[in-house]
Formats: sequence, structure tokens, C-alpha cells
Amino acid sequence: MEKENSAIIPKVISLPFRKTAKGKIYVQTMDFIDFLGFLNFYKAKINETFQYVRIKDNVVTIVDKSFMIQTCLDWLENNFENFSNQGFTIKEVTEAWVSRIRTLMDERTLYFMPLIEIKLQIDTEKESYFYFKNAAVKVDKEEITLINYEDLDGQVLEEQMINRDFEFPQQKLSALEIPFRKFISNISNRLNDRIEAFESVIGYLIHRFQNPSKSKAVILLDGAINELNIVSGGSGKSLFTKALSFIRIVCDISGKDFDSRNSFSFQRVTPQTNIVAINDIKEHQNFELFYGRITDGFTISQKYKKDIYIPFSRSPKMLITSNYLLKAPSGNSTERRRYEIEFSEHYGEHLTVFEDFGHYFFDDWDAEQWNAFSMYMMCCTQKYLNTGLIEANSVNLNERRLINDVGIELIEFLDEELLQAKKLHKKELFQNFIKGGYISNKYQPTQKSFTTRIKKYFEYKGINYIETPSNSKIYFEVLEEYSHVSYTTIRDVTVDYKTVDTANKMTRLATKLSEYFIKNPKDILVIDLETTGLDAHIDEIVCMSLTFKKHTGYNIIFSKHKTKIIDFIQPIIPFLENENIIKVLHNAKFDLKFLQLYEINIGKNIKDTMIMDYLLDPNRKTHGLKEISKLHLNYSQIGFEEMTKGESIREIPLEELTLYACEDTDQTFQLYHYINNKLNS
Repeated sequence: MEKENSAIIPKVISLPFRKTAKGKIYVQTMDFIDFLGFLNFYKAKINETFQYVRIKDNVVTIVDKSFMIQTCLDWLENNFENFSNQGFTIKEVTEAWVSRIRTLMDERTLYFMPLIEIKLQIDTEKESYFYFKNAAVKVDKEEITLINYEDLDGQVLEEQMINRDFEFPQQKLSALEIPFRKFISNISNRLNDRIEAFESVIGYLIHRFQNPSKSKAVILLDGAINELNIVSGGSGKSLFTKALSFIRIVCDISGKDFDSRNSFSFQRVTPQTNIVAINDIKEHQNFELFYGRITDGFTISQKYKKDIYIPFSRSPKMLITSNYLLKAPSGNSTERRRYEIEFSEHYGEHLTVFEDFGHYFFDDWDAEQWNAFSMYMMCCTQKYLNTGLIEANSVNLNERRLINDVGIELIEFLDEELLQAKKLHKKELFQNFIKGGYISNKYQPTQKSFTTRIKKYFEYKGINYIETPSNSKIYFEVLEEYSHVSYTTIRDVTVDYKTVDTANKMTRLATKLSEYFIKNPKDILVIDLETTGLDAHIDEIVCMSLTFKKHTGYNIIFSKHKTKIIDFIQPIIPFLENENIIKVLHNAKFDLKFLQLYEINIGKNIKDTMIMDYLLDPNRKTHGLKEISKLHLNYSQIGFEEMTKGESIREIPLEELTLYACEDTDQTFQLYHYINNKLNS
């Protein structure tokens, strides 16, 4: 028998099969690899993992081997008639594929697939994208625009696409009947400021951009509460969360079984998840355990699998719904990571959303209603891009925190005691509470915890008090009517704050420092930084403010180029490095990380007013700069949100930035002297 000639007769370049001289159908390995490329299959690295993908019109679909095989077979069936005159049948070609499929689809074979770089279309600080079946929609501060996928600058994962078409409604948004918008109005008690706050929350959550200085967990709470801290739920929090899932990828986690200490609690989160929603979280959950996931990267741990790390820039936003307040330490660390908003009593046992509207949300909507809903949600994003997160006035948050931290029994007891006297002996007060039958023996506090809770009572009630006498502090003495506490602000004092943004101004600052510290060689120099975020390795210093005299300050503007900064601040380096000059900072650990990376040395003679304040009163949880300015100096500082108004800190006018930055160092200067005197007295 004559040996078969193995020569291959080449056919069309993209075909994965050829015919030998003897008429046998043969599938050559590299022909098959080329054919996969012809069908738009590639290998790509997505979220640090190599994946098989198919790309069409900038839409990237992650596929598996079975999908690739089926696509090949579908192509063969749809196109075989073009080759039917070649003397072989579709069955012969299929058999040839089947005989080699194990080799062709082996991982070692597929190593040779084209490897491409995926450049995903991402949201930025100033624009957001929504991906519908028929087109993408770009939202910025001014416009909402429909864009064909092939016209996008980047690519889109099919998993991120919303499973419906979108067309602009024919009417203006204000004229549309949108059930979900009416729902938002109802849960806001029809108050415009609260409606705007809820709409900004929606915009924040569905904007797929993470700003480390503005990243917060949104916490949805019931506004209704009675004196026993019992809440009924049913206010619409779950429906609010469900609505988000029709516009972004939401990982819904039941809060009943959730344990933040369990590393597998987030195992259903994927790198494509936009929002992690923990629904109906149980009582006594500690919010502090979420800190890292809110402002740092997000690690997904799955059983028997390698951990997946999502960088902060692509990490999901956090949404928590609860019938209870989350436990959290007081101070800036909590406040800058938490946004709480309360639902009105419009819905509950007395009225459901179905009873109110007469239909089931989402399930009963037609295409026109879906278009109106989508348009409303994207307008919420546009609102957020323009305003940032809008704070809503508290309904019952302070009262709930008071009950949560102090207890209804002690609140009633102290209310009665303060009607009788304004000077309270701590030990006598404790004994009266214990013996008065206010609480069972099982739950009786210690003297120390009792005193701490009284301080929390004063704090929440706004009662101005002192502990007397200064050496033994055996009394609480109320100083004034707590309902009329007022604070000094920047508008009430004359200050001399200067911006230092040129070489001449820097020279003048160096001269001022020299004149002052020649006369006062061992005095203090207060330093504070304003940065673009919290991570010293990726964020930048925007400015450094200095204060060495009360009501004065110098705000040094930093350029984006680190090499230029060192040259610019060279005239004041001798004062920063001088070990005789005490450098005072508030929360020094934060600033020192940035200064170290900028190679700015301020020596080792450093005092931290946060630590000093802790030494003054270790039982008080609040040691943030703005909080202790109110407590010790009766001064209310400019808030960060008030200063930025939703903008990036680099976009703030220099005059406003200097006022904010120098106020920090000025207050730190005054606090240092106040606390130091207290500690030494």
C-alpha cells in the first residue's frame, strides 16, 4: 500500500482545516490558532488573571473553551456552503476537529493564542459611563450623551453591560412620571433638601470612580425610633438597594449571617462588582472593621482559591442597611468614612410600596418606564458630579446615638438630676443610680464606665461642663445652658494668613522665621499638610502650612513635581531640621509618612497634640482636631466638605485653601499651649 503523502494543500488562510494530497481532512495546530483570532478570540490579562476573551465593537466577553468550540462549530455550519465544492463534507471536517480537539484546546496549545492588552473604559472624577445593550451613555457635569461602543476610547466588559436597551425619553425629565423618583420623594418626607441628599447618594454609589479623600460607606437607617431603641423596618431600604442593581453590578450580602471578621464573608464579590451591599446588618456590628475596605484596596478570599486583590481605584463602594446604629469610635477616622442617611416613616407596616403605587417595581415596568428610570438614575450621577455628597440633616441620629451609648435608664436619671443641681458629685451620683433601681444588678456599670457614659451624655446633649476641682476632679459642674452653646468661628477673629507660592514670598517667610526664632530659639513651629488623599504612596501633598504665632499662618503651595518642591522650600529647610525648635503636629504619624516620601526632614523634637489630648483625658473617644478645638477653645473650624464643596482639593481657590490650611495650624498652635498647661498644672 502506497504511503500517504502528508503534504498539505493550503486553502483560505483563516480556515482551520486543510486537505491532504490523498483527500484527507487535516487540522493543523497553528491554522486553528489563527482561526480563533479570525473569530476574535484572544488571550488577555484581566484583574491580574489571564482569561480567554472575545472582542467585538469594543465589547469584551470572557469566555471558556466550550464557548470557543461551539462558536467554531456554528461558524462551520453557517459558512460551509462556501466550501461544499471542495470534495469533502461538513461531517468529515467535524470529525477531523473532534479527532484533534484535545490537543487543539490544550492549555499548552492555547499559549500561542494572540495576547492582547485590554484597555477598559473607566469612569473618571468628572465623567461616568453606563453600558446598555444598544449603546453606551456618557454622563458629565453638563451633558448626557449616547455613544456607539465602537466610538469609545476604551473597551467594556460584557459583564458590566445593563441587560436592556436605552433611548432618551421624548419628554423632559421633569415632565416624566417616574415611580422611583416619587419613591425617593416619599422616603425623604417630601423635603427638597433630603431629596437632593438621597439623589446625591445614588449618584455617588453608581459613579464608578474612587477618590481616597471622599470615599465613604453609605449607611441607610430608619428615621423612626421610640424610647426603647426599637425599630420596625420596612421603610424602603431594600428596594433602594435593589434599584441600584438595575444600573450597576451589586453584590447583595445578607447582614443576618454576616461576620466582618470572617475572611470569606465577601467571597461572592468579584472584580467586576461595583457596589457591595450588606443588607439588614445585625445589631452591635463594629463599623471600625470596615475601615480598610472603604479607603484601601479590597481583598476577596474564597475557599480553596487564591485571594484576589482589587486595587482601591477599582474597588467596589460600600452600602450598608441597618435597623440599628453601627458601633464606631468617635472622631475623624469614623466621620470621614461614614455617610448616614435616614428614611422617613412614609413606608412601614401601615403602608407598603405596592399599596402606594398599585404595581410591583421593576417587574411590572415596560420599556418606556425603564427608560425614564435609567434617565433619572443618570441624572442623579450628574447631580453628584456637580455637588458631591450632600449632607442631610439628622432626623433622630443624635438621639439614637445617645440611647445607644448612654442607655435610656441613665438618660432619664441624669435628666432628673440636672433639674435639681448643676454640680454633681461623681461617686454620690453613681451610688444614687445603682441604689435607685434604674437598672438590674446584671447590667450595673462600674464607676469608670458610669463616668464615661455621663461624659457621652453631656457631649450628645451639648452640655458645657468642667470637672472640679482640677486636682481631684470629683465633681461635674455644668457651666451654662447647653441649648445655647455657641462657638467662635473664623468670622469672629482677625487673622493674618498668607499664601506662599513664589520664590520671593518664600524668601520673606524665611526672613520672618529667622527673626522670630533668633528671639525665641526654643519655641514651637506648627506644621500641617493638606493632601490629595490618605495613601502616602500614591497621593500627593497639596500644601504645607506653618504657624509660629497665634492667629498667623503661612500656606506653602506644593507643585506636582517633587524635585521642584525641595528647591522651592530650601530657604526654610534649616528651620524644619533645627532640633532646638519643637515641631508640633496633630496626628503626626499621617504627616510624617508624606514628609518622609518627599525627603523632608523635620528632626525628632516632635509633639503631637492628638496624643497630648489623649493623655489629658484617656476616657474620651474624640481627639480629632476639629472636635477638641470646640471642646477646649470653644472654636468651630471650617469643615473639609464645606471647603471643597465636592471638588478636588487641587481645584479649590488658593485664598480658600490657605484659610482652611492655616486655620488648622493656628488652632493646633493654640491647643498645644492649652493642653500643655493643663498637663503641667
